[in-house]
Amino acid sequence: MAIYLDHNAGAPLRPQAAAALSLFIADAGGNPASVHRAGQRARRMLEDARVRIAALVGASPRQIVFTSGGTESNNLAIFGAAMNASLRSKVVSSAIEHSSAREPLGDLERRGMEIVRLTPDSDGKIASSSVIEAIDSTTSLVTLGMANSEVGTLQDFEGIAERARSAGALFHVDAAQAAGRVPVDVDAIGCDLVTISGHKFGAPAGIGALYVRDAARIAPLMHGGPHERGLRAGTPNLAGAIAMGAAAKAAGDALAVEASRIGTLSGLLLSRLRAGIPGLGLNGPEFGRIPNTLNLTFPGVLGESLLIALDLEGVEVSMGSACAAGSVEPSHVLRAMGKSAAQARSSLRISLGWNTTAAEIDAAADIIARVWRRVAATEPVTSQHAAGAAP
Repeated sequence: MAIYLDHNAGAPLRPQAAAALSLFIADAGGNPASVHRAGQRARRMLEDARVRIAALVGASPRQIVFTSGGTESNNLAIFGAAMNASLRSKVVSSAIEHSSAREPLGDLERRGMEIVRLTPDSDGKIASSSVIEAIDSTTSLVTLGMANSEVGTLQDFEGIAERARSAGALFHVDAAQAAGRVPVDVDAIGCDLVTISGHKFGAPAGIGALYVRDAARIAPLMHGGPHERGLRAGTPNLAGAIAMGAAAKAAGDALAVEASRIGTLSGLLLSRLRAGIPGLGLNGPEFGRIPNTLNLTFPGVLGESLLIALDLEGVEVSMGSACAAGSVEPSHVLRAMGKSAAQARSSLRISLGWNTTAAEIDAAADIIARVWRRVAATEPVTSQHAAGAAP
Protein backbone atom coordinates (compact mmCIF):
# COMPACT_ATOMS: atom_id res chain seq x y z
CA MET A 1 0.00 0.00 0.00
CA ALA A 2 1.29 3.46 -0.88
CA ILE A 3 2.27 5.96 1.78
CA TYR A 4 0.97 9.25 0.42
CA LEU A 5 3.10 12.21 1.52
CA ASP A 6 2.22 14.80 -1.12
CA HIS A 7 -0.66 16.66 0.52
CA ASN A 8 0.61 20.04 -0.69
CA ALA A 9 -0.12 18.87 -4.23
CA GLY A 10 -3.56 17.65 -3.22
CA ALA A 11 -5.09 16.01 -0.16
CA PRO A 12 -7.21 12.85 -0.35
CA LEU A 13 -10.95 13.43 -0.13
CA ARG A 14 -12.18 13.76 3.44
CA PRO A 15 -14.99 11.37 4.46
CA GLN A 16 -17.24 14.35 5.18
CA ALA A 17 -16.72 15.67 1.65
CA ALA A 18 -17.33 12.24 0.15
CA ALA A 19 -20.54 11.89 2.15
CA ALA A 20 -21.75 15.32 1.04
CA LEU A 21 -21.00 14.41 -2.58
CA SER A 22 -22.92 11.15 -2.27
CA LEU A 23 -25.99 12.93 -0.90
CA PHE A 24 -25.82 15.49 -3.69
CA ILE A 25 -25.52 12.84 -6.39
CA ALA A 26 -28.51 11.00 -4.97
CA ASP A 27 -30.59 14.19 -5.05
CA ALA A 28 -29.04 16.02 -8.00
CA GLY A 29 -30.99 18.52 -10.02
CA GLY A 30 -31.58 22.22 -10.14
CA ASN A 31 -29.59 25.28 -11.10
CA PRO A 32 -28.93 27.68 -8.19
CA ALA A 33 -29.94 30.57 -10.45
CA SER A 34 -33.39 29.10 -11.21
CA VAL A 35 -36.47 30.32 -9.33
CA HIS A 36 -38.40 27.03 -9.16
CA ARG A 37 -38.29 24.65 -6.22
CA ALA A 38 -35.35 22.59 -7.48
CA GLY A 39 -33.40 25.78 -8.13
CA GLN A 40 -34.18 27.12 -4.67
CA ARG A 41 -33.00 23.85 -3.12
CA ALA A 42 -29.76 24.07 -5.10
CA ARG A 43 -29.32 27.69 -4.00
CA ARG A 44 -29.71 26.71 -0.34
CA MET A 45 -27.04 24.02 -0.71
CA LEU A 46 -24.68 26.47 -2.42
CA GLU A 47 -25.18 29.14 0.25
CA ASP A 48 -24.72 26.63 3.07
CA ALA A 49 -21.36 25.70 1.54
CA ARG A 50 -20.49 29.39 1.28
CA VAL A 51 -21.20 29.85 5.00
CA ARG A 52 -18.88 26.99 5.91
CA ILE A 53 -16.02 28.20 3.72
CA ALA A 54 -16.39 31.75 5.03
CA ALA A 55 -16.11 30.45 8.60
CA LEU A 56 -12.76 28.82 7.80
CA VAL A 57 -11.16 32.24 7.16
CA GLY A 58 -13.29 34.45 9.41
CA ALA A 59 -15.19 36.06 6.54
CA SER A 60 -18.81 36.95 5.84
CA PRO A 61 -20.47 34.46 3.46
CA ARG A 62 -21.26 37.20 0.93
CA GLN A 63 -17.52 37.85 0.63
CA ILE A 64 -16.82 34.36 -0.74
CA VAL A 65 -16.69 33.97 -4.52
CA PHE A 66 -16.55 30.41 -5.84
CA THR A 67 -13.89 29.59 -8.46
CA SER A 68 -12.45 26.46 -10.05
CA GLY A 69 -9.51 26.41 -7.63
CA GLY A 70 -6.46 28.25 -6.38
CA THR A 71 -5.12 29.04 -9.85
CA GLU A 72 -8.30 30.79 -10.95
CA SER A 73 -8.54 32.61 -7.61
CA ASN A 74 -5.00 33.94 -7.97
CA ASN A 75 -5.65 34.96 -11.58
CA LEU A 76 -8.90 36.70 -10.66
CA ALA A 77 -7.22 38.57 -7.81
CA ILE A 78 -4.14 39.64 -9.80
CA PHE A 79 -5.67 40.42 -13.19
CA GLY A 80 -8.88 41.71 -11.60
CA ALA A 81 -6.96 44.21 -9.50
CA ALA A 82 -4.72 45.26 -12.39
CA MET A 83 -7.64 45.74 -14.79
CA ASN A 84 -9.41 47.95 -12.25
CA ALA A 85 -6.33 49.97 -11.30
CA SER A 86 -6.65 52.86 -13.74
CA LEU A 87 -3.23 54.52 -14.03
CA ARG A 88 -1.53 52.59 -11.24
CA SER A 89 1.27 50.57 -12.80
CA LYS A 90 3.09 48.71 -10.00
CA VAL A 91 2.57 45.35 -8.29
CA VAL A 92 4.58 44.28 -5.24
CA SER A 93 5.20 40.56 -4.80
CA SER A 94 8.05 38.16 -4.08
CA ALA A 95 10.46 35.86 -5.88
CA ILE A 96 8.99 32.71 -4.29
CA GLU A 97 5.33 32.80 -5.30
CA HIS A 98 3.43 29.86 -6.78
CA SER A 99 3.33 29.64 -10.58
CA SER A 100 -0.36 30.59 -10.56
CA ALA A 101 0.76 34.00 -9.27
CA ARG A 102 4.16 34.21 -10.96
CA GLU A 103 2.84 33.69 -14.47
CA PRO A 104 0.03 36.29 -14.28
CA LEU A 105 2.60 38.73 -12.90
CA GLY A 106 4.91 37.92 -15.79
CA ASP A 107 2.07 38.60 -18.22
CA LEU A 108 1.39 41.98 -16.61
CA GLU A 109 5.09 42.79 -16.80
CA ARG A 110 5.13 42.04 -20.53
CA ARG A 111 2.24 44.48 -20.88
CA GLY A 112 4.29 47.24 -19.29
CA MET A 113 3.51 47.06 -15.58
CA GLU A 114 6.29 47.27 -13.01
CA ILE A 115 6.55 44.06 -10.96
CA VAL A 116 8.61 44.21 -7.77
CA ARG A 117 9.74 40.73 -6.74
CA LEU A 118 11.20 40.88 -3.25
CA THR A 119 13.93 38.41 -2.31
CA PRO A 120 13.47 36.17 0.76
CA ASP A 121 16.06 35.35 3.38
CA SER A 122 17.66 31.90 3.57
CA ASP A 123 14.55 30.52 5.32
CA GLY A 124 12.16 31.78 2.66
CA LYS A 125 10.94 34.70 4.75
CA ILE A 126 10.00 38.03 3.15
CA ALA A 127 10.67 40.98 5.47
CA SER A 128 7.43 42.89 5.97
CA SER A 129 9.49 46.08 6.17
CA SER A 130 10.73 45.52 2.61
CA VAL A 131 7.14 45.07 1.41
CA ILE A 132 6.03 48.24 3.15
CA GLU A 133 8.96 50.17 1.72
CA ALA A 134 8.16 49.01 -1.83
CA ILE A 135 4.55 50.27 -1.72
CA ASP A 136 3.98 53.75 -3.13
CA SER A 137 1.29 55.83 -4.83
CA THR A 138 1.73 53.92 -8.11
CA THR A 139 1.05 50.52 -6.50
CA SER A 140 -2.19 48.81 -7.50
CA LEU A 141 -1.68 45.49 -5.73
CA VAL A 142 0.43 43.65 -3.16
CA THR A 143 0.25 39.88 -3.65
CA LEU A 144 2.02 37.42 -1.34
CA GLY A 145 1.67 33.79 -0.34
CA MET A 146 0.86 33.12 3.32
CA ALA A 147 2.55 29.70 3.41
CA ASN A 148 5.06 28.78 0.74
CA SER A 149 3.98 25.73 -1.23
CA GLU A 150 7.47 24.22 -1.42
CA VAL A 151 9.15 24.91 1.93
CA GLY A 152 6.13 25.83 4.05
CA THR A 153 7.49 29.12 5.39
CA LEU A 154 4.80 31.29 7.00
CA GLN A 155 5.04 34.99 6.21
CA ASP A 156 4.67 37.91 8.58
CA PHE A 157 2.18 40.46 7.24
CA GLU A 158 2.44 42.98 10.06
CA GLY A 159 1.83 46.51 8.82
CA ILE A 160 1.37 45.56 5.17
CA ALA A 161 -2.41 45.93 5.01
CA GLU A 162 -2.31 49.34 6.68
CA ARG A 163 0.38 50.60 4.32
CA ALA A 164 -1.38 49.21 1.24
CA ARG A 165 -4.67 50.79 2.24
CA SER A 166 -3.07 54.17 2.91
CA ALA A 167 -1.51 54.06 -0.57
CA GLY A 168 -4.79 53.04 -2.22
CA ALA A 169 -3.53 49.56 -3.16
CA LEU A 170 -5.23 46.20 -2.72
CA PHE A 171 -3.58 43.46 -0.63
CA HIS A 172 -4.00 39.88 -1.88
CA VAL A 173 -2.94 36.84 0.16
CA ASP A 174 -2.54 33.43 -1.46
CA ALA A 175 -3.64 31.15 1.39
CA ALA A 176 -3.98 28.01 -0.75
CA GLN A 177 -1.47 26.09 1.41
CA ALA A 178 -2.49 27.74 4.69
CA ALA A 179 -6.29 27.56 4.83
CA GLY A 180 -7.40 24.45 6.68
CA ARG A 181 -3.91 23.87 8.14
CA VAL A 182 -3.24 26.97 10.23
CA PRO A 183 -5.59 29.72 11.41
CA VAL A 184 -6.46 32.25 8.70
CA ASP A 185 -8.36 35.35 9.80
CA VAL A 186 -9.00 37.91 7.07
CA ASP A 187 -9.78 40.69 9.53
CA ALA A 188 -6.65 40.05 11.60
CA ILE A 189 -4.54 40.14 8.42
CA GLY A 190 -6.48 43.12 7.11
CA CYS A 191 -6.21 41.96 3.50
CA ASP A 192 -8.65 42.60 0.66
CA LEU A 193 -8.40 39.32 -1.25
CA VAL A 194 -7.59 35.75 -0.16
CA THR A 195 -7.14 32.66 -2.31
CA ILE A 196 -8.58 29.39 -0.94
CA SER A 197 -8.01 26.02 -2.62
CA GLY A 198 -10.40 23.20 -1.75
CA HIS A 199 -8.29 20.18 -2.68
CA LYS A 200 -5.49 21.21 -0.29
CA PHE A 201 -7.66 20.39 2.75
CA GLY A 202 -9.74 17.46 1.53
CA ALA A 203 -12.26 18.73 -1.03
CA PRO A 204 -12.19 17.40 -4.60
CA ALA A 205 -9.96 19.09 -7.16
CA GLY A 206 -11.62 21.71 -9.33
CA ILE A 207 -13.21 23.89 -6.65
CA GLY A 208 -11.86 26.92 -4.81
CA ALA A 209 -12.83 30.36 -3.62
CA LEU A 210 -11.65 33.93 -3.48
CA TYR A 211 -12.41 36.09 -0.46
CA VAL A 212 -13.23 39.62 -1.64
CA ARG A 213 -13.55 42.32 1.00
CA ASP A 214 -16.69 44.39 0.48
CA ALA A 215 -14.73 47.55 -0.32
CA ALA A 216 -12.35 45.81 -2.75
CA ARG A 217 -12.91 46.58 -6.41
CA ILE A 218 -11.71 44.04 -8.98
CA ALA A 219 -12.77 43.42 -12.56
CA PRO A 220 -14.18 40.00 -13.53
CA LEU A 221 -12.28 37.75 -15.92
CA MET A 222 -15.36 35.81 -17.03
CA HIS A 223 -18.49 37.45 -18.41
CA GLY A 224 -21.94 36.09 -19.16
CA GLY A 225 -24.11 36.56 -16.11
CA PRO A 226 -24.47 38.09 -12.63
CA HIS A 227 -23.27 35.00 -10.78
CA GLU A 228 -20.99 35.34 -7.73
CA ARG A 229 -21.61 39.06 -7.18
CA GLY A 230 -20.85 39.67 -10.84
CA LEU A 231 -17.25 38.53 -10.38
CA ARG A 232 -17.43 35.04 -11.89
CA ALA A 233 -20.04 34.36 -14.56
CA GLY A 234 -21.32 30.86 -15.18
CA THR A 235 -23.25 28.17 -13.36
CA PRO A 236 -21.21 27.28 -10.27
CA ASN A 237 -19.76 23.84 -9.61
CA LEU A 238 -22.48 22.95 -7.12
CA ALA A 239 -21.20 19.45 -6.34
CA GLY A 240 -17.68 20.76 -5.77
CA ALA A 241 -18.90 23.66 -3.63
CA ILE A 242 -20.97 21.35 -1.41
CA ALA A 243 -18.01 19.00 -0.93
CA MET A 244 -15.68 21.93 -0.27
CA GLY A 245 -18.08 23.27 2.34
CA ALA A 246 -18.10 19.91 4.11
CA ALA A 247 -14.31 19.66 3.95
CA ALA A 248 -13.91 23.23 5.22
CA LYS A 249 -16.09 22.54 8.24
CA ALA A 250 -14.23 19.30 8.99
CA ALA A 251 -10.85 21.00 8.63
CA GLY A 252 -11.91 23.97 10.73
CA ASP A 253 -13.39 21.84 13.51
CA ALA A 254 -10.20 19.74 13.75
CA LEU A 255 -7.69 22.51 13.00
CA ALA A 256 -5.89 22.74 16.34
CA VAL A 257 -5.86 18.99 16.96
CA GLU A 258 -4.74 18.15 13.41
CA ALA A 259 -2.02 20.80 13.39
CA SER A 260 -0.59 19.48 16.64
CA ARG A 261 -0.74 15.83 15.56
CA ILE A 262 0.69 16.47 12.12
CA GLY A 263 3.40 18.73 13.53
CA THR A 264 4.43 15.97 15.93
CA LEU A 265 4.59 13.41 13.10
CA SER A 266 6.53 15.82 10.89
CA GLY A 267 9.03 16.44 13.68
CA LEU A 268 9.41 12.71 14.29
CA LEU A 269 10.06 12.06 10.60
CA LEU A 270 12.65 14.83 10.43
CA SER A 271 14.42 13.52 13.52
CA ARG A 272 14.50 9.95 12.18
CA LEU A 273 15.78 11.06 8.77
CA ARG A 274 18.49 13.24 10.28
CA ALA A 275 19.67 10.26 12.30
CA GLY A 276 19.70 7.97 9.27
CA ILE A 277 20.99 10.34 6.57
CA PRO A 278 24.22 12.20 7.39
CA GLY A 279 24.29 15.67 5.89
CA LEU A 280 20.52 15.90 5.35
CA GLY A 281 19.49 19.54 4.94
CA LEU A 282 16.20 21.18 5.95
CA ASN A 283 15.12 23.93 3.57
CA GLY A 284 13.10 26.57 5.37
CA PRO A 285 12.87 27.38 9.05
CA GLU A 286 12.91 24.82 11.84
CA PHE A 287 9.92 26.67 13.24
CA GLY A 288 7.62 29.21 11.60
CA ARG A 289 6.26 27.00 8.83
CA ILE A 290 3.05 25.08 8.24
CA PRO A 291 3.39 21.95 10.38
CA ASN A 292 2.89 19.42 7.60
CA THR A 293 5.74 20.41 5.26
CA LEU A 294 9.35 19.24 5.07
CA ASN A 295 11.57 20.27 2.17
CA LEU A 296 14.82 18.30 2.43
CA THR A 297 18.10 18.23 0.53
CA PHE A 298 19.43 14.67 0.27
CA PRO A 299 23.22 14.65 -0.12
CA GLY A 300 24.81 12.71 -2.96
CA VAL A 301 21.69 11.99 -5.00
CA LEU A 302 19.48 13.59 -7.60
CA GLY A 303 16.03 14.33 -6.24
CA GLU A 304 14.39 12.88 -9.34
CA SER A 305 16.23 9.56 -8.95
CA LEU A 306 15.33 9.37 -5.28
CA LEU A 307 11.69 10.28 -5.97
CA ILE A 308 11.33 7.50 -8.55
CA ALA A 309 13.04 4.96 -6.29
CA LEU A 310 10.78 5.92 -3.38
CA ASP A 311 7.70 5.63 -5.56
CA LEU A 312 8.71 2.08 -6.46
CA GLU A 313 8.92 1.36 -2.72
CA GLY A 314 5.45 2.83 -2.11
CA VAL A 315 6.36 6.27 -0.70
CA GLU A 316 4.85 9.14 -2.69
CA VAL A 317 6.55 12.54 -2.36
CA SER A 318 7.39 15.36 -4.80
CA MET A 319 10.15 17.67 -5.97
CA GLY A 320 8.08 20.78 -5.28
CA SER A 321 4.95 22.41 -6.63
CA ALA A 322 2.79 20.04 -8.67
CA CYS A 323 2.15 22.88 -11.12
CA ALA A 324 5.86 22.88 -11.94
CA ALA A 325 6.03 19.12 -12.54
CA GLY A 326 8.05 18.25 -15.60
CA SER A 327 10.13 21.41 -15.41
CA VAL A 328 13.82 20.88 -16.08
CA GLU A 329 14.72 23.95 -14.04
CA PRO A 330 15.63 23.70 -10.36
CA SER A 331 13.11 25.11 -7.88
CA HIS A 332 12.82 28.89 -8.17
CA VAL A 333 11.93 28.98 -4.48
CA LEU A 334 15.10 27.22 -3.33
CA ARG A 335 17.23 29.26 -5.73
CA ALA A 336 15.75 32.50 -4.39
CA MET A 337 16.58 31.29 -0.87
CA GLY A 338 20.23 31.04 -1.87
CA LYS A 339 20.48 27.30 -2.54
CA SER A 340 22.69 26.18 -5.41
CA ALA A 341 21.18 24.58 -8.48
CA ALA A 342 22.74 21.27 -7.41
CA GLN A 343 21.19 21.53 -3.93
CA ALA A 344 17.82 22.36 -5.44
CA ARG A 345 18.03 19.35 -7.75
CA SER A 346 18.79 17.12 -4.76
CA SER A 347 15.75 18.25 -2.77
CA LEU A 348 12.34 16.69 -2.22
CA ARG A 349 9.17 17.98 -0.57
CA ILE A 350 7.39 15.74 1.93
CA SER A 351 3.95 16.94 2.99
CA LEU A 352 1.70 15.21 5.51
CA GLY A 353 -2.04 15.61 5.90
CA TRP A 354 -5.27 14.84 7.69
CA ASN A 355 -5.10 11.06 7.10
CA THR A 356 -1.35 10.53 7.69
CA THR A 357 -0.78 7.99 10.47
CA ALA A 358 2.05 7.38 12.94
CA ALA A 359 2.53 3.91 11.44
CA GLU A 360 2.99 5.43 7.98
CA ILE A 361 5.60 7.87 9.27
CA ASP A 362 7.44 5.09 11.08
CA ALA A 363 7.53 3.01 7.89
CA ALA A 364 8.39 6.01 5.68
CA ALA A 365 11.36 6.97 7.87
CA ASP A 366 12.88 3.50 7.40
CA ILE A 367 12.12 3.32 3.67
CA ILE A 368 13.43 6.81 2.84
CA ALA A 369 16.73 6.27 4.68
CA ARG A 370 17.20 2.82 3.15
CA VAL A 371 16.38 3.95 -0.39
CA TRP A 372 18.64 7.01 -0.06
CA ARG A 373 21.58 4.76 0.89
CA ARG A 374 20.94 2.55 -2.12
CA VAL A 375 20.55 5.42 -4.60
CA ALA A 376 23.58 7.26 -3.19
CA ALA A 377 25.69 4.11 -3.56
CA THR A 378 24.56 3.21 -7.07
CA GLU A 379 24.07 6.63 -8.65
CA PRO A 380 26.17 9.18 -6.83
CA VAL A 381 25.81 12.79 -7.89
CA THR A 382 28.85 14.05 -9.75
CA SER A 383 29.75 17.35 -11.26
CA GLN A 384 28.30 16.10 -14.56
CA HIS A 385 24.83 15.83 -12.99
CA ALA A 386 24.83 19.53 -12.24
CA ALA A 387 26.65 20.57 -15.40
CA GLY A 388 25.73 24.05 -16.50
CA ALA A 389 24.18 24.88 -13.13
CA ALA A 390 25.36 28.02 -11.43
CA PRO A 391 26.40 27.62 -7.80
